[in-house]
Amino acid sequence: MIAFPVPATTTSRFAVAAERIPHDLPGLLRGAGGPYAAHIAGRLGSPHLEVVREDDAGLRWDPARITAPRPEDRRRERAFRDAPEFAVVTACAPITDQPRAVQVARAAALHLAAETGGVPADLVTGHILTPPADERTRFVLADQWLGDALPPFRANGRCTAPDPDRDPEGLNGCSCVRLRTRGLRRFGLPELQIGDVACPHDLAALNVLRTAARRLLTDHWSWLSTGPADRTRAIDAVLSLAESDFSDFWGTARRVHLVPPNPFQIRLTLLTPRLLAVAPPDDITGTVNDWLCGDTLPLGMYDVLHSPADPPHPQAA
Repeated sequence: MIAFPVPATTTSRFAVAAERIPHDLPGLLRGAGGPYAAHIAGRLGSPHLEVVREDDAGLRWDPARITAPRPEDRRRERAFRDAPEFAVVTACAPITDQPRAVQVARAAALHLAAETGGVPADLVTGHILTPPADERTRFVLADQWLGDALPPFRANGRCTAPDPDRDPEGLNGCSCVRLRTRGLRRFGLPELQIGDVACPHDLAALNVLRTAARRLLTDHWSWLSTGPADRTRAIDAVLSLAESDFSDFWGTARRVHLVPPNPFQIRLTLLTPRLLAVAPPDDITGTVNDWLCGDTLPLGMYDVLHSPADPPHPQAA
C-alpha cells in the first residue's frame, strides 16, 4: 500500500492572451451562453471563479513557459507569448466540487477567448488550449486535462543511440524519455511519471500513463463520494488496468478494443507526496522497455495518440 495526502481544495488557472482585454471582464462573462452560463453567473466573484485583467508588465507567471503540444499550434503559441494583455481565470474550489469547478472555469476562459479573439491556455498543464473551443458537459480526461504530450522524437536530435529503424533489436538502445502528467493535482491526486523509456516506445508509455490516470481518477471520485473523515488516502501499490480504463480515458461511447483485451498491471511508487512513479509489476523481468515491448501490454497501446472514436465534442449530459 502507498498513502498520499488529499487536499481539501485545489486551484486551477487559465489565461487568455489578446491584443486588448476589456476592463469589465465580469460583465463579459455574464453574457456567456451555453450549458455553463448559469454556473458561471452563480460562481462569478467568488473564490470558485475569479477573473482579473493583467498586462505583460505585472505578470506573476511567465507566458514564455506556455507551449503548444501540437506543431500546428505553434503560431498560436507565439501569439500567446507576444500578447500585451491577459485575462486570468482562477478557480479555487473544494476537491468534492471537481471536475465541475474546473470545467466552469475553463468554459469561462474559452468564452473570453472567443469574445476577445484571444488565445486560451491552461496554466496548470502549461499548454495552449487547442480549438474547437467548446467545453463539453461530460467530463473527458482526454480533453486536454493531463498535459499528455509526447517529447520530440529522438530528443530533438540529442539522443545518441542508433536509429531504431537500423537497430530493430535494440529495445534498450536508449533511455532518454521521461513522461509526467500535469493536471491530476487539480483533482487531488499526485501526478504520474514513467522514465528510462527508449524513444521508440514513448507512445506505449504515454498510453500506460493515460490509462492509469483514468483508473486512479475513477477510484478517487468513488472514494471521495464516501465522505472520508481524514485527508490521507491509501491505495494498492499494484494497479490492474483494463480495456475499459483505456476507453474511459477517451470518453468514447464506442469501446476502444485492445488486443489482447486482458487486464495488465503496473506498480506505483511514491516518489513525493505529489508524484507517483509508474513501473512494471514485480513479476516482469528486464527493463521498462522490455516490458513495454513484451506481450503484457495490449497492442492498441502502441497505436493510439489522438481520440480514436466519436466526434471531439459531443454534448452529453
